[in-house]
Amino acid sequence: MRMLFIVLLIVCNLSVWAQKKILTGRVLDLETGIALPFASISFNDYSNGSVSNSEGVYVMDIAADRLGDSLYFSYMGYETLGVSVKSLLMEGSVWLRSAQINLAEIPVYSQTLNALAIIKLVDKNFPKNHPQVNQVQHLFYHSYNNTPFSEANRMNVLKTSFTDIDQGLVDEVLEVIPEDIKSYRDVIVDFYSHGAERKIMPIEGISLQESTALSVQKQIEEKLLSLTEDIELSFEDDELYYKMGTGIISSKLELDEPDSEDIDTVMTNTDDTTHYLIRAEYLRKDIENFLVNTADINSDNLEFINKPKKYNYQKELTLFNDEWVYKISFDPKEQGIFQGVLYIAATNYAILQFDYEFATGKSTENINLLGIGHKVNYKKAQVIYEKLDTAYFVKYVNAEKREFFSVDRDFFMVKKEKRFLFDKALNKIKFALDMQFETKNGWELLVIHRQNLTKEAFELVKEPEKMTIKKEFVYSMDMWDHGSVIVPNTELKNFRRDNK
Repeated sequence: MRMLFIVLLIVCNLSVWAQKKILTGRVLDLETGIALPFASISFNDYSNGSVSNSEGVYVMDIAADRLGDSLYFSYMGYETLGVSVKSLLMEGSVWLRSAQINLAEIPVYSQTLNALAIIKLVDKNFPKNHPQVNQVQHLFYHSYNNTPFSEANRMNVLKTSFTDIDQGLVDEVLEVIPEDIKSYRDVIVDFYSHGAERKIMPIEGISLQESTALSVQKQIEEKLLSLTEDIELSFEDDELYYKMGTGIISSKLELDEPDSEDIDTVMTNTDDTTHYLIRAEYLRKDIENFLVNTADINSDNLEFINKPKKYNYQKELTLFNDEWVYKISFDPKEQGIFQGVLYIAATNYAILQFDYEFATGKSTENINLLGIGHKVNYKKAQVIYEKLDTAYFVKYVNAEKREFFSVDRDFFMVKKEKRFLFDKALNKIKFALDMQFETKNGWELLVIHRQNLTKEAFELVKEPEKMTIKKEFVYSMDMWDHGSVIVPNTELKNFRRDNK
C-alpha cells in the first residue's frame, strides 16, 4: 500500500506539471515603451522566479496549481506591478510606471549621511545583511565563450630534423582551426551549502557548439599522430626523452602516474553524438568561484566597496517596493578600476543591486614578459539580491569578461637519448609563434528558489561524479525537459551549432 501511495503521488505531481502553461512577454517602460532588462519576476511568496533578459523578454513555466496566482514585476526606480497569471496568458507583456518621488516625504536620516559614509556602513553591515547560511539553491547557470582565430596567427618552422614534421604539416593544422569558436552551456542544478562545504546535484544540462572544439581537437590529434605516439613510446623507454623550451627555459616531458581524481577530464566526449559528460566537481567549483568573484564583499571586483578611497561617489534617492533606496554612482580615482551604481536600502544599508564595469581606459593583469602577453580588457557585472525575512541573498548575476593573449617567441622541441657524459640529440625542431587572441566570456546565474538545509540533509546528498550534457543544434523554447528559465538574447536564438 505504501508503494502504491508513492506511485500515485508521483503520477499526480507529473499530471499537475504536465498541465503547466508557458508565459512569455516583455517588460517595458510605460511612458517610453523601452525594454527593461533584468527585471525581477516572482510569485508573492518567492517560491519561484525569473528575470527578463537583456532585451526585456521573459519566460516562466507555470504549474497548473499556480494558475490562479499573480506574478510580481519589479525594477529599480519603478513601481512594482502585480498581474494575474490568467491575464498574462492573454497578454504577456507588462508596462511598469516610474516611481514618483515626493521630496517632502524624504526621511531626515537619508539627508544627513554622505555617500562615502553610506558605503562604509554597507561594508560594516554586510555580514549581517548578507549572511552565509545553510541552503539548497535550485539554480540556472549559463556560460558562454567566443574565441576568434585570426588568419594572421602564424607558426613558422625555422629548423627541423623530424622527417614527419615540417611547415606543410603545421599549415594543415592551422587550417583546421575555425575562424570563430563559440560555445554555450546551460545547466540546472541543486547547489547545496553547509558551512564551508558545497555539493551539487545535476538536474539538466544543454550545450550548443561544443562539438566544434572537440572536432578540431580530434583532427589535430590525427595530423600529429606519429609525433604523439613517439612521445608516448619515449615514456616507456628509460633511454629516450623529449624536452621542450624557449631560450634558456626548458623542461623535460614526463608522464606522471595519474591520481584517481585526475583520470577523468573536465569534459568527456563519447561516441554518442547527442550527449557528452562533464565532471560535477568541476561544475561545482566553477559556480562557487563565479559567485565569489562577482558578489563576495572581499572580492577584488568589489573594490568600490572594500577600498572606497579609490573612488568618487554621488548620492541620489529612489524607490523600490515602496521603500527608500540610496542610488550611489561611483567612478574611479587614479588607482580605481570600475564605474557603476549601487542601490542600497536606506533603513539597514543592505545591498539590493549593483552594476559595475571597467571605466574607459582601464584594464588589469597587464603582462608582457619574454614575448608572452596577457591583459583583461573589460569586465562588467550586474548582481541583484532578494530579501527573505531580514536577510538578503544573491538572486541573479550577469557578468562578462574580455581577455587578450599574445605569443611572439621562438620555441624548440628535441628528442634525446641518454648517454654517459652528454645526452645525444636525435631530432630537433625550432619554430616561431606569432599569435594573438581576444576571448569573450559571459555568464548568467539565476537562483530559481532556495530553502534552508540541515546538516543531516546535507550529509545525505551524494554528489555524482559526472553530469550529462545534451547537445542541441539550435535554440528552441521546448528543448528543456524541466522547463525554460531565462530567454536567451537574439544572438543565441539565431545561433545554429555546426554539426562536425
